[in-house]
Amino acid sequence: CVCVCVCVCVCVSLVPGAPTRMMSEGTKVTPALLATGKPGKHPTAKHPTASVEGTGKTATASSSSSSSDGDGKKKEIVIPPKKKGIVLKKRETKESGGQGKEGSISFNFSKPKKCIKSPLDLTRFKSSSAYAKLLNFINTVSSEIRGVGLSNVSIEAAPTSIKALFKALEQMEGWLEDFPPIQQPMRFGNKAFRQWYARVEEKIGSMMAGIVGKQWEEKGASEELKTYLLSSFGNPTRIDYGTGHELNFLAFLVCLSELRLIDAGKNARSIALLAFQRYIGLMRKLQTQYWLEPAGSKGVWGVDDYNFLPLLWGAAQHSSERSQAQNQLSKLQQVGPNSIHLRTSSQGEDLKTESMYFQAVSFVCKVKTGALAEHSPILNDISAVPTWKKVNKGLVKMYIGEVLSKFPVMQHFFFGSILTLGKAPFKPDLDKSRRLA
Repeated sequence: CVCVCVCVCVCVSLVPGAPTRMMSEGTKVTPALLATGKPGKHPTAKHPTASVEGTGKTATASSSSSSSDGDGKKKEIVIPPKKKGIVLKKRETKESGGQGKEGSISFNFSKPKKCIKSPLDLTRFKSSSAYAKLLNFINTVSSEIRGVGLSNVSIEAAPTSIKALFKALEQMEGWLEDFPPIQQPMRFGNKAFRQWYARVEEKIGSMMAGIVGKQWEEKGASEELKTYLLSSFGNPTRIDYGTGHELNFLAFLVCLSELRLIDAGKNARSIALLAFQRYIGLMRKLQTQYWLEPAGSKGVWGVDDYNFLPLLWGAAQHSSERSQAQNQLSKLQQVGPNSIHLRTSSQGEDLKTESMYFQAVSFVCKVKTGALAEHSPILNDISAVPTWKKVNKGLVKMYIGEVLSKFPVMQHFFFGSILTLGKAPFKPDLDKSRRLA
């Protein structure tokens, strides 16, 4: 009786149109698949083996003399390995009108324009691609310049774009001799600045060709990027300068990074300690020669009337990795935030040659009179913070609150094909400073 049941089951499984038979690990094997390995009509041709979707195991089925081959031998069914996932096409990157396969980038370059017209636009900016790129760039550079002094970087080892930018800034500084301050009744806002600015505006096109290279120059990148660079030197109409103009230089560096002319991680030292430091040196000479009005100054309740990033990246220089032993720390990492009160000592003089932070505080004390606690109480209070990690982290938050979140500042910011108001595909990394000590 048992034998009869087994024979009936085997025969039924080989009859066309019969219910499908479940094999190992849920694999469905139909009569058509048993003979051909392909779904479809019941075959008439003989096939000794058949491939079906499965897990790499094999299954056998006994056939009687009435089977398609009629030899009464067992057939081997080969079950190929199950796919471990989905094979995706190459990732495509899109950047506001430009797209390409992974490893390539493309943009529809255009003249940047101001897009923040209301507080609602500012809210939109806080979730935009431009906002994420700016903050990620700041934090990436911060994490890569820990313990590195200004004298530890060389222009010879810098990328080509940084070398060209450095040379352009040096040339601009040389033009200051061609336009000395004019005699005028007011102290701030010397009108000779407009003559210097006109020279820069005239020559900046040829300078951009060397910075972005021939490939991007032919595609029109210079027209977009020069807007950021030119706007980073102040406003010739108001003859003022502030953190909003400094933001434009940061945006210019971010654009170079997005074009892959520089790398915020690998070239962080050249970016902050060569190119940006050279830019700050030029701006300090402009401030003292033409007495530019501080744009949007908060007086004693601001860290600096003109700049912010030298303090932020300067604090990053003094920061260290959590795992570093005391004997592995550089001179910058061995001093605390309260050491700025020693800036007039021999130790302070040495630190000024290596630290952007010490240079920034010294410049503030040079252009203002009185004690630090009187003219810059915020800087004085920062000196009481126990670690540089907390200083750096606090300055990042302050930069977000006092620059990137202020409508009077951001209403003058430009957006193009690289820095857009489009929704960011990722959130900015604000946690890199946690790896600092």
